[in-house]
Amino acid sequence: MSKFTEYRREFHKYPENGWREIRTSARIAEILTDMGYTCLMGPDVVNVDSVIRLVRPDEEEMAEVMKRAVEQGADPAFVEKTRGIPGVIAELDTGKEGPVTAFRFDIDCLPYDEPKKEGYRPYDEDYASCNPESVHACGHDAHTAMGLGIAEGILKKKAAYRGKIRLIFQPAEETFCGAISIVDKGHLDDVDNFLAMHVALSAENKPLPSHTVACGCKDFLSDRQLDITFHGRAAHPCGASQEGKNALLAACSAALNLHAIAPHEQGLTRVNVGELHAGIAPNTIAPNAFMVVEYRGETPDICAYLEERVFDILDGSAKAYGMEYTYEDYGEVPAGKSDDAMMDVVRRAAVKVPWFEKIYFEGNVGGTDDAAVMMTRVQKNGGKGAYIGIGTNTTQPVHNAEFDIDEDCIDAAIDLCLNALDELHG
Repeated sequence: MSKFTEYRREFHKYPENGWREIRTSARIAEILTDMGYTCLMGPDVVNVDSVIRLVRPDEEEMAEVMKRAVEQGADPAFVEKTRGIPGVIAELDTGKEGPVTAFRFDIDCLPYDEPKKEGYRPYDEDYASCNPESVHACGHDAHTAMGLGIAEGILKKKAAYRGKIRLIFQPAEETFCGAISIVDKGHLDDVDNFLAMHVALSAENKPLPSHTVACGCKDFLSDRQLDITFHGRAAHPCGASQEGKNALLAACSAALNLHAIAPHEQGLTRVNVGELHAGIAPNTIAPNAFMVVEYRGETPDICAYLEERVFDILDGSAKAYGMEYTYEDYGEVPAGKSDDAMMDVVRRAAVKVPWFEKIYFEGNVGGTDDAAVMMTRVQKNGGKGAYIGIGTNTTQPVHNAEFDIDEDCIDAAIDLCLNALDELHG
């Protein structure tokens, strides 16, 4: 087992949800510092003003998160350096004129429990999550390990490189504001080349198994999330029921109609009501209802279409039941497309890695990743980027609590990226 697989298992055992990745950040920084890097941490990585209050833990919770990080083996000095803000950036500056290349590695997990049962490898081999409602079910533990392997490989070849190579370990991909907070800090403004990777994507709309790679993806969907509250009026359902305003029914009406929005002919269109909570008692007309809605589109026109239809439905449902609604807007993660020129670089790099037996030029995301925020910023400044799909056999699909991977993909991905750097910085 390579040490990078061992790192992956360590991060898997101690997963942390978005904006709480303190142990993860401290360990990344400690490992990189031992290699010889100087690391940016905390507010030096993230523009805190870009992080909406809805996703950040309060001071009391963060104090507990930092305490837990130390109890779970993080160096207290590096925990302190986070100042309660996760994220790490390390950079090799060769001192020679050349391009700037940035890699993005997401480090957060998902907010549910990992099963602990015989026959499930993380449990059998003692690296299942020990943190409640936290599980690496999307491969970010592997991405983090890949980043550390690339960091080590860069140092071994540093004399041959020119320009700068920047390694960005990003918090909060699964929630909001992770990428944009780093972009707003200016860390992508001078970047010429951008690369991000994800295990267990698809190509030709089929999952990428082990020994395959997709050189880039172009089907990112934008993503916007709303927390919506309908404000009704309580009353007894038998006595003076006409005085009540049923927020539960308004929310249910909205939910059904949101799922009935017609797809757009220009591309992928997705709407989902992920949560709905309403009411206070069986003998009381529900005075409130809370729902979480997200919608995704492949183009700006589709996103504008969805926004108009979503708010038409919310307005109509509230009016039909005689009430008001309010909402919290998490903002939008944009769509994105990899560049053919960078995908060509990735293809040439993959050919040199024997583990990759089949190479797809284009793969499928079929969803959203806020790496698109970074990639589009680089592209707007004249640079190029690619979002790479690393094939791996899996026990379950991503976002299933029993998701596990073929760990051999980690070393293969490291080799691929180092080969790409030979071309970009040689």
